[in-house]
Amino acid sequence: MKGAGPFLRSYGGPALLIGLCVGLLIFALWRLAVIERDMRIEATENMLWVISQTQMEALRLDKAISDHARGTADEDRVVLRYALLLSRLDLLLQGPQQRYLARIEASETIAAHDTAIRNADPETVTGDAAAFAVTNARLEENLAGLHATLNRAANDTMVREWEAIAERLDAYRAAVWQVIGSVIGVLAGWLMIGWRLIANERQLRRAEEERSRALTLEQALRRERAVSAYYRDFAAIVSHQFRTPLAIIDSAVQRLVRRGDAVTAADVARREGAIRDAIHRLTRLVDTALLAGRLDSGQVSVKPRHCDLAVIVRESCAQFRALNPERDIRFASAAATTTAWCDRDLVDHILANLIANALKYSPESAPVELRLFNTGAKIAVAVTDYGPGIAPADRPHVFDRFYRGETGGHSEGSGLGLSLARDLAQLQGGDLGFETWTGRGSVFTLGLPRMFDPDTLPGEEGTQVESRLVNDEKEPAR
Repeated sequence: MKGAGPFLRSYGGPALLIGLCVGLLIFALWRLAVIERDMRIEATENMLWVISQTQMEALRLDKAISDHARGTADEDRVVLRYALLLSRLDLLLQGPQQRYLARIEASETIAAHDTAIRNADPETVTGDAAAFAVTNARLEENLAGLHATLNRAANDTMVREWEAIAERLDAYRAAVWQVIGSVIGVLAGWLMIGWRLIANERQLRRAEEERSRALTLEQALRRERAVSAYYRDFAAIVSHQFRTPLAIIDSAVQRLVRRGDAVTAADVARREGAIRDAIHRLTRLVDTALLAGRLDSGQVSVKPRHCDLAVIVRESCAQFRALNPERDIRFASAAATTTAWCDRDLVDHILANLIANALKYSPESAPVELRLFNTGAKIAVAVTDYGPGIAPADRPHVFDRFYRGETGGHSEGSGLGLSLARDLAQLQGGDLGFETWTGRGSVFTLGLPRMFDPDTLPGEEGTQVESRLVNDEKEPAR
């Protein structure tokens, strides 16, 4: 029970206040229900109308008798009016109407008139003019007394109804004030509850802001740790990759120095090619590392525009042919439309990475093939190599940063290229996909939007592009 004290302090006051508001609301509704019930027209409250209708029928019967005496009405009319009067008297002398008449001491008098009128039934003497006239005379006498009694009953009823209405209005006024007081109490209670809720909301908001700040600091700390780990891995991998081209350059220069004057033009050309290739690899590695750093820090700005992708691919092929004159790099286009909505510089980097990988993992005698084609709302370029393919264990990690699989004995590379290429493709509203066959080669397909699409914004993942081959077969042709 130790926790009961704080619980009651926290929730006892609001619960009591809510209970009070609910009680006042129930009381107000009850009083309104009472007013509504009292405002209903009870059976006794239509007495004035019933009496007036009975009196009207009595007057109409009296007139019909007078008209019959003058010869302007027949016996049937008198009989009809007589029957209607009896129906009004039946209504008046039954149920709540009879009880009301008893309260005003008019029930016995009207019942006596009813008996006398029923004893003078004109229908029993129709056809006998003399008897019919005598019966009408008796009815006229009884109707005169009935008129006087009904007049007194109507007056008494009106006076009683006025008094009842006055009493009811007084009761209604008191009930309305009670309802108004209850409503004011409910409003006051809800205002207090609202004030408490607003105060609690402010406290919760301050607590949420503090939690958000703490979470932001925690996330910043995690990012800082992740960046530190990233750069440790980056330094470990890239430092090794830097050493390889530098070692090639150093080796070529040392051989030229050792040969001295015996160096031939062919030796110089051969060493020059090795040095240029090493410098090219080193430059591409530096560019990749710098671009990855800019991408991680959000400093890569995408400047898309309509570009002829066929021209970009041809220029990339030409650059790699110049650097690798002994390699067969082929390009074909099956695209009806070659315009893409992209950033040319980023596309150049993606294609350079894909072509360089294809050359690295393909035998020197095998071609590297590029094909341009349309697929849906995108234009795609497929880069096909005829290397060893990607091992099944490595395929889920192809686009993981710093992951380097063992492909045909090759473990060179920084593990940045394909990951960066895919990120750059997705920044432009495109994507990079692949298909591979062990021992037969791989196809990497870059898909880019053909036109500006406001629904595909930079940074969102674009539609997956199905890899397609140059010869439209399901695996690289041999």
